[in-house]
Amino acid sequence: MEIVCANCNTKVTTSFNLIYKYYTCFSCHSNYKFDNGINNFLDKQSNTAFPSLLKIGAKGVFNEEEFTVVSFSSRKNKENEIWFEYNLISPSDKRLFLIEDCGHWILEKEIDTKEITKSTGLTYKGIEYRKYETGKSQESYRCGFFNYKFDSNFSHYEEYINPPFCLSIEHDDKKKYYHGEHISRDKIKKKFNIDNLRVREGTGMVQPFYYNLTHVFTIFIIAILAITALHIFFYSQSKEQLVYQDVFDLNQVNKKELYTDVFELKGPIAPLSIDVLSNVDNSWMTTDFALINQETDETVYFTKDLEYYHGYSEGENWTEGSNNDEFNICGVSEGKYKIMILSNKDETDTNNTSLNVKIYWGKPDNWNLYVTIFIFLAIGALLYFIKNSFESRRWEDSYYSPYKKE
Repeated sequence: MEIVCANCNTKVTTSFNLIYKYYTCFSCHSNYKFDNGINNFLDKQSNTAFPSLLKIGAKGVFNEEEFTVVSFSSRKNKENEIWFEYNLISPSDKRLFLIEDCGHWILEKEIDTKEITKSTGLTYKGIEYRKYETGKSQESYRCGFFNYKFDSNFSHYEEYINPPFCLSIEHDDKKKYYHGEHISRDKIKKKFNIDNLRVREGTGMVQPFYYNLTHVFTIFIIAILAITALHIFFYSQSKEQLVYQDVFDLNQVNKKELYTDVFELKGPIAPLSIDVLSNVDNSWMTTDFALINQETDETVYFTKDLEYYHGYSEGENWTEGSNNDEFNICGVSEGKYKIMILSNKDETDTNNTSLNVKIYWGKPDNWNLYVTIFIFLAIGALLYFIKNSFESRRWEDSYYSPYKKE
């Protein structure tokens, strides 16, 4: 079907015949009424027109069926907020509606009111929708094919959302219900082969969050449970091994580097625990260690201080510190190792003459598990905060916002 504007000779072509009553030329804005096979000129709209990004006659495929853009209209509410609506028709007379609001797109279709039930909001196909907006809007400009005359009177509308879905209600001669879903700008570009879409402003009414937080939290919970189960499994299979033990005479080795015999670790990665004992008594001792991998020469340095003081003051005995301590080197893999030991004791403590060192491998340590769980929880809390901030921006202009403070 081809329509030619009698005023400017602009042509519009569709691949099928349309049934319509009114036509508005998108070029010169002339209004026509179709009567007895002829388009009769009525009047002309203002040249102050809003640009239609999707041209009349443009084609796009939805649900494996080709649809043609047959009309475009701009609407505004009493707060002068403007949005744009496109009417799409397929050769089988199916109808879809594309809504563009501040660069955000929604694809809608009319639905049967019998499928909707009322609760605190509206429920459609088991999904509950929260009221987002009510108001009155008017048609401010249009072009294309219509079955009703241009009418600038205000009509009532309602919006309910459960992103990325929405329910829209129009109150004209009778209530009409529409179900909509967010559609990305990239899909619009691809379906209609265009690039000049308006830039998005703010957060869209049903713009989806960057990711499904429920799915993310489910994955996190599964990951935490799996890591915990693996941790329990491997440690239940792992036995604590005493890989080295010796007693050093501090009168001979104080402030001298000593090296243990080479010992071999076999099995999965596990912490290396070092237990040090010395008879410090109202004195201190510092010991430097270096774990040396004999195969790679990789060296890890660490220091352990022992302090033990005691006395009597203000009618009470007191103690501070200990002459025994244990520390871990996390994530030690199998291989051959030796340890350098350099002790430095309090020279005034002549009674402390020995340093007892015991080295265990595979002694259960839950620290890595706790750190991993904490990281998951911290990321989860951050994602929840980001999602809450995103939703707060979505609802910031809504009278029905659940985020507004009293």
